Amino acid sequence: MKLTSPVALLVLLVVAGCGGGNDSFTDDYNEAVKPLAELQRSVGSSAGEFDRLADRTKKTHDNLADLDPPDDAQDEMDKLLTGLEGVTRDLSAVADAVRAKDPAQQADAAKQLVQSSTKVQQAETALQQAVDG
Repeated sequence: MKLTSPVALLVLLVVAGCGGGNDSFTDDYNEAVKPLAELQRSVGSSAGEFDRLADRTKKTHDNLADLDPPDDAQDEMDKLLTGLEGVTRDLSAVADAVRAKDPAQQADAAKQLVQSSTKVQQAETALQQAVDG
């Protein structure tokens, strides 16, 4: 079972980055999401690749958690961070399912990943709108 489409969705939405509303924060944000941007070139479907993506997603979360967003964007940043925690967890679940070679487990894990990725996409859009004002 090839599970790359949810991963591509995650990578594309985070790589989009923020616009230019608050230049310092925007620059810092775009720098913080680089661990995922670097993966765009080499996303596959092995358990190891999903583990690696989970690690990069965690790194991106940690990078973003160190940022100081504008005051009127803090709630949106918190939602993005919570969403990235869910994606990290779901990517690890996909890796476990691939290792188990269990199609039903893979389908369930992929479904959860799509849902958590959608939440991240929504949170990132809301953050961008809050920053851009």
